[in-house]
Order: sequence, then structure tokens, then C-alpha cells
Amino acid sequence: MKTTTINFVDNATTKEAGIYAMKYGWAFAKGVCREVNEFVHRLPWVCLGAMLIIATLVSYVCIAKARAERDKSCKRQMELQTQVEHLSCVVESERSAK
Repeated sequence: MKTTTINFVDNATTKEAGIYAMKYGWAFAKGVCREVNEFVHRLPWVCLGAMLIIATLVSYVCIAKARAERDKSCKRQMELQTQVEHLSCVVESERSAK
């Protein structure tokens, strides 16, 4: 591993500070990716199991949301259907009364 010195700049402009942030942010991202890659190569079954558990939980949450939405719409449909039936009964009774 190559060792380099860190340059501290006391009076950096905004542009220079942005460049330093991008430069060291990129170095941080590369380091994190390297560590994750090493962990996955050391313990692939743990990572596979974790991904399987996460995917299962996410699918259960999505299915639960879809079922709740379906139940809500079915309830609203039944309310509207009942209202239509009541109104049609009222209309029929008015017609037969005439």
C-alpha cells in the first residue's frame, strides 16, 4: 500500500474545498466498497442468508400493503353498492306510488 502525506490547507477557497471533499469522498467510497467485497468473499453464505431474509421481509411488507389497499377498496365498493341499492329501492317505491 502506498503511503502519501496529507496536505492541510487553512485558507482553501470554496472550489478547492469542494475538490478536496470529492477527492476524499471518492477515497472513502472505494475503501468501503473494498471492505464490503472482502467481507462477501470471506462469508458468502452469511450475506446470501441476510439478503434472503431482507427480501422476504420486504415482500411481506409489500404484500401486506397491497392487501390493505384491496380490503379498503372492497369495503368502499360494498358501501357504494349498498347506497345504490337503497337509492334504487327509493326510486322504485316512488314510481310505484305514482
